[in-house]
Amino acid sequence: MTGGRAIRAETLKLLSLPATYFTLLGTFGVSVILAIAFSRQGVSPLGYTQAGFIVLGVIAATSEYSGGQIHRTLTAMPRRIVLQLSKMAALLIVAVPAAGLTALAGLMVTGGPLSDAVGASAYLTLTAVISAAVATILRRSVPAVAGLLGYYFIAGPLFRDRGTFAAYLPDAASRDLGALGGSAVALAWALLAVGVSATLFRMRDA
Repeated sequence: MTGGRAIRAETLKLLSLPATYFTLLGTFGVSVILAIAFSRQGVSPLGYTQAGFIVLGVIAATSEYSGGQIHRTLTAMPRRIVLQLSKMAALLIVAVPAAGLTALAGLMVTGGPLSDAVGASAYLTLTAVISAAVATILRRSVPAVAGLLGYYFIAGPLFRDRGTFAAYLPDAASRDLGALGGSAVALAWALLAVGVSATLFRMRDA
């Protein structure tokens, strides 16, 4: 199977999961509700919206580990690095338009420059990629979701008052460096996470 066919196959698999649609629709709806609720305070719902994209990334990475589907996938595509990158590409195909629509919906409610929506969209997409990479390393959905949500909503905020380095953590960058600056930092973390996950995926048993 070539890389292009692998991306197509992984995209179709991700789109065939009911959990994908439940997560995206739920995230969109909650984001709009929060944007309306926070509009008077001028607060962005981005910090809460990212939870849905964390779950999306975990779903994309771990759905095949239940029921042994991953073994059939590896039989069809034994080149593991190509397979892992194809999974990430499929996630991008789904996450980019979803993040864009979610960010634009929030912008329509709260107002603000279009660059904020672009930055928020990029940040949400990269959050999904980071989450998928972490879930690939853990290979189990519940620990991955629990660990990521625990970091983004509990541990991460505690680190923010511990020094300037906290501004360059993936969860704090969007707030401390702005949407575009935060997206650049999140991109660096995403590349690192994907690299580590692909290396481990290639080295160990499925």
